[in-house]
Amino acid sequence: MAHFAGSLGELHRHTERLGLGSVAKHLARIKEDLFDRKVYPTEQAVMELYNRLRDALEERLFLAVPLDSENYYRQPEPLFGKDVEMRFPVASDDISEAGKCLALSRGTAAVFHLMRVMEIGVQKLGDQLGVTLTNEKNWQNILDEVNKATKALDHKLPRTKALAEASSHLYAVKVAWRNEVMHPKQTYTPSEATAIFNNARTFMGDLAGLV
Repeated sequence: MAHFAGSLGELHRHTERLGLGSVAKHLARIKEDLFDRKVYPTEQAVMELYNRLRDALEERLFLAVPLDSENYYRQPEPLFGKDVEMRFPVASDDISEAGKCLALSRGTAAVFHLMRVMEIGVQKLGDQLGVTLTNEKNWQNILDEVNKATKALDHKLPRTKALAEASSHLYAVKVAWRNEVMHPKQTYTPSEATAIFNNARTFMGDLAGLV
């Protein structure tokens, strides 16, 4: 009795979470009979439950996420870390969407969102170095401006070293992008998108410590 009731309760929670209204209503009736009237469901009631559940599930498309990509999709913690989440809240949605796209093997879509994240980061790096990169889309020009500004700083200061490290990771993003222009190429494989994701996360993490 206890095992059966527990199974019904778990099934009821799942049907409500999936929005299977007709199944959830029928389950509620079965639970009411079981708990309030102490009456086990009839074979007809169980068959109706089965048929309703099967019909409802056939109206849904389910996608499988590999276990090693689960955290990209569920995101129990901010994917780029709490510092980036706090310092760059405007980038949070695109970071989250990039992770979900990676989990579903949508490499090109992931890179699209990462491009938007990087544009925010590059603009902020330019602000820290006193150079204007807001409208600049060419990777090499961006790197030239960043390197020029970094070289003009006092290299004895820890902040200068941190800025230099951030710019080096910016170069790593460019290499992963494999395109001289900041706009991405036509398509990206999941492995290429993962490389860009990792480099962008490192760059944004470095930048979070500077702003």
